[in-house]
Amino acid sequence: MKIFFLFLFTLLFPLYLHAESSADSLLKELDRTLEKRDEYLKTKQEKINFIKKQLVDGEDKSALLVRYSLLDQLFEEYKSFIYDSAFTYGRALLNTAYKLKEDSVINDAKIKISFTLLSAGMFKEALDTLNSIQVDALPKNSKIEYYSILARTYYDLANYSNDSYFSERYDQKGNAYLQQAIELCEPNSIRFLLQKGLWYMRVHDTLSAINTFEQVLKDPKITQHDMAIASSSVSYMYRIAGNLEKAKEYLAKAAIADIISSIRETVAIRDLAEVLYNEGDVERSYKYVKVALEDAYFYGAKHRKIQIANVLPIIEGTQLKIVEGQNRDLFYYSIVATVLVIFIILFSIIIYRQNRKLSAARQQLTLSHQNLEKTNARLAESNFQLGETNNKLGDANKIKEEYIGSFFKLISDYIEKIEKFKNTIDRKMSQKKIEDIRDLVNSMNLKPEREQLYLTFDKTFLKIFPGFVEQFNSLFNPEDQFVLDEKQGLPTELRIFALIRLGISDTEKIAKILDYSVNTIYAYKTRIKNKSIVENEKFEEELMKIRAI
Repeated sequence: MKIFFLFLFTLLFPLYLHAESSADSLLKELDRTLEKRDEYLKTKQEKINFIKKQLVDGEDKSALLVRYSLLDQLFEEYKSFIYDSAFTYGRALLNTAYKLKEDSVINDAKIKISFTLLSAGMFKEALDTLNSIQVDALPKNSKIEYYSILARTYYDLANYSNDSYFSERYDQKGNAYLQQAIELCEPNSIRFLLQKGLWYMRVHDTLSAINTFEQVLKDPKITQHDMAIASSSVSYMYRIAGNLEKAKEYLAKAAIADIISSIRETVAIRDLAEVLYNEGDVERSYKYVKVALEDAYFYGAKHRKIQIANVLPIIEGTQLKIVEGQNRDLFYYSIVATVLVIFIILFSIIIYRQNRKLSAARQQLTLSHQNLEKTNARLAESNFQLGETNNKLGDANKIKEEYIGSFFKLISDYIEKIEKFKNTIDRKMSQKKIEDIRDLVNSMNLKPEREQLYLTFDKTFLKIFPGFVEQFNSLFNPEDQFVLDEKQGLPTELRIFALIRLGISDTEKIAKILDYSVNTIYAYKTRIKNKSIVENEKFEEELMKIRAI
């Protein structure tokens, strides 16, 4: 049984990855399409301007028919683009129809105006216009359009009222009118399937709705606008079914189709923003909801503005918190980087001072040799001083050879890391990848670097003073002596006195090097001296007698 489930997982897991990557790929395609949005709008406007240039005045029937055709084309371009312009050309269309004195074109113009009123959220006005139409005189295609718009009006009223009593009655009316539209459509045509899919949506037959809309999307003759409608509808059903990956995929397709055809009366990109926000993709959600709001204002749909206004503050507030968090992280990074630079400068100063002490020791040695040549009377004392100086010089040379080499290499590594880190930050800032900067800063952990620094110090010190621990323990009773764990390096107490042995006697400097407070260093020193068998005043004098190899 376990083998069977393992085999099943092996088969299905790549399919899951494919579905996931498909949605991500479509979101990237949507982002690229949004970048070309102005180009599509320019093409749309050029087409509209071309039609406008062909408009001519005239009162004879042939001129009126040409004018009606051109106004009809302009209305079709504007009906899901800009409400004011669509309504203006719809009214011009109706005026021309009255001049033609033909009931069919008059009713056709009224249907078009009712569509515009509905799209703008003016439900009462849309119903008044529809009720003024002589339905019996309508040709078949106009009847389908009439009943479809009437059904959609009641569906939108149901959604807008969101009331258990009225919404149910509006849905019932919408279903009745939609059924009449379906009966008039050619079976299995795109129009028929779109109406049928909408029917399944309203009666909550999720599976049938998905199958029907996906059948529409497979039709090679489908237009961009119909593709957007079908994709948006099937995505809604997938959301109902709980399949958010499929919902994102189809919402992205719908949004892409809307942008390419310059449709501004749309809900796809707004719904996609909501899905992405619920998944935690706030940055992309914020970008999409701003586009949806811009579309709503551009078209002039009042109810769309209200819907987006309910969502925008939530997404915008979350996005603001994220940006504030990124700025805070960037500030913390600056502090960490500054501390690291100070730490490196501090060790550079220590090494510099050691070099100065070494130079002073050499000068003292030279002076001792000169004094030795000048007077034989002080030969014994001079020899003793020379021996002491040689010992100190030997220690200093060992310290120079070991510490300067080790710590200059360590400092060089730190500078190289900082330079790489700075270059990475500069590159991310220039690309405005704030999220990447935050991840980069969050990944920083200076604790291992500090521990490595201390371990390097311990190993180098014990290499110079291999007998330090043994000689240091000789200053204590057996029960107070230190047992060294080589893997962990020197304990803090020994590290403090190791620094003192190297000549760093300033408590404040020791505190900065070891990242402790001055009071803590005093406490350590006092506690160790109190345990020693040597008097406190002579403890450091005995410590300095410990020699390097």
